[in-house]
Amino acid sequence: MNARCNILAAGWVKRLLWLLLLAILPPFAVVEGVQQPMVKVTVMPDTLLVGDRIQCTIAVQHEKGVAVSLEGIDAVALKPFELLSSRHSSSVAASTSVEDLFELELALFVSGKQSLPPFSVVFREASGGVRGRVSYKPSASVVVRELTDASMRDIRPIKPPLSPPIPYLLLMPLLLGAFGVGLLVLLLIYFLKRTVRSSAERVDSSQVAQRKLRKLGSSLSAGMPPHECYEELSNIMRSFLETHYRISALEAVTQEIERDLKKLGVAGFESIMNLLKQADLVKFADSRPDVEESRQSLNKATEVIRSTRKSPPPSVE
Repeated sequence: MNARCNILAAGWVKRLLWLLLLAILPPFAVVEGVQQPMVKVTVMPDTLLVGDRIQCTIAVQHEKGVAVSLEGIDAVALKPFELLSSRHSSSVAASTSVEDLFELELALFVSGKQSLPPFSVVFREASGGVRGRVSYKPSASVVVRELTDASMRDIRPIKPPLSPPIPYLLLMPLLLGAFGVGLLVLLLIYFLKRTVRSSAERVDSSQVAQRKLRKLGSSLSAGMPPHECYEELSNIMRSFLETHYRISALEAVTQEIERDLKKLGVAGFESIMNLLKQADLVKFADSRPDVEESRQSLNKATEVIRSTRKSPPPSVE
């Protein structure tokens, strides 16, 4: 009798141990015909705002020679989650096991604490037949926060944009540098103008005019028409007067030149005006001098210009 009681007690102890073991193991611990799989679910991040995305990774470690797929990952089963994209990859975890990774990109558009929906892991033979199925309820959850304070009932007024602070300490070197560069450019222009003016003043205008008159005389001897000779003579005299006496002669009429020369008290005033008026008669009154008259006018112009070299030009007040 005692032996029978001991046997019954030992049987109850075994049953209790099995019940405790089944209570401790996860629901997917025993699958018919399949080595015990390991399923791990991770979510990043676990706190987000409405409309943000999360990355859910499901890792399934199982024996080799078995294909793994997920069931219950669709638009209806995932509510309130929205499936944006999914990716599946497989790698060898050990000598006898393989790890499949299912990477899901989910979005949430409701606030509050949301638990991940359940899904099933399906194991298939190489031929395609189902070898086993494990239902899994993840314990992971995410907290979705609203974009605004839930206690707010009125729309807040739109605030004007803030003007960024001006970094004066950083802009000051740039402003000083730009000012310095501008000052250097102005100084350079000033010295260039002085150099050009000094070079122009060193040029002897009478020598330039005499050289042009000699060239004009050669052209006249080579057959230049007298009326063209007088037109060129007028241009040479006007250019000489403008450069030597610093008056506006090239664009002025003869009366204006006469007025300016009379104010300056120029020596040889009468000879200069006679040459200019004679050139005006040839140009505007159809006067037709011969070659000899043209040559005499060239000689008079040469004498007038040569006489101006003996005395400096009068100063303009």
